[in-house]
Amino acid sequence: MSVSRPTRLLHREKNLVVEATLFEEVARDTLIQVHIDWQPVRLEGVKRAITKGGKVPEHWHWDWSQKADRLRLLAYRCFGIECEGQMQGLMMVSTIGRRSRMANQASKPVLYIEYIESAPWNLADIVQRPRFSGVGIALLEAAIQFSDGEGFGGRLGLHSLPQSEPFYRRFMSDLGIDKNKEGLRYFEMTAEQARAFLEGRGK
Repeated sequence: MSVSRPTRLLHREKNLVVEATLFEEVARDTLIQVHIDWQPVRLEGVKRAITKGGKVPEHWHWDWSQKADRLRLLAYRCFGIECEGQMQGLMMVSTIGRRSRMANQASKPVLYIEYIESAPWNLADIVQRPRFSGVGIALLEAAIQFSDGEGFGGRLGLHSLPQSEPFYRRFMSDLGIDKNKEGLRYFEMTAEQARAFLEGRGK
């Protein structure tokens, strides 16, 4: 991992905002290690949910070690957030700008988020006492800043799993179901929404 900068998360047990580190380029080897660290916790949580009739996270089958090979290509970059010596969240983006699907954005370029995930021990569907919150917010902040640095004005695009739709709807525009992407719902963030997000994050 190379360039890093501080960010912050909420330690849920202590109800305290704590310092964390955002890495702007996570290496392939780190993704493999993350899979080794996360997978046992994820599978244990899934088994518990099935036994008790609870909700199984829709991304329970994700394998970051398999996604790691994408980093061989210049078109992909992975961000990570570390706190207390463990990776608390990951996000992979495509650095090749896609065109906005919004009529009022005149096909302006957007940064596309391929995958974004918080560590399983931070998810209420996986563990009884989640450790940290704010991981998704911090990763979106990083995506906006990277988008702006790439000349995309902070614009973002992503396809959301159904369970995550309410989260993205808070900050982004819902452009409906994409039949060409497994029926997932597509969201975009405009430059104006990006600025509002960053202003809210700073409060």
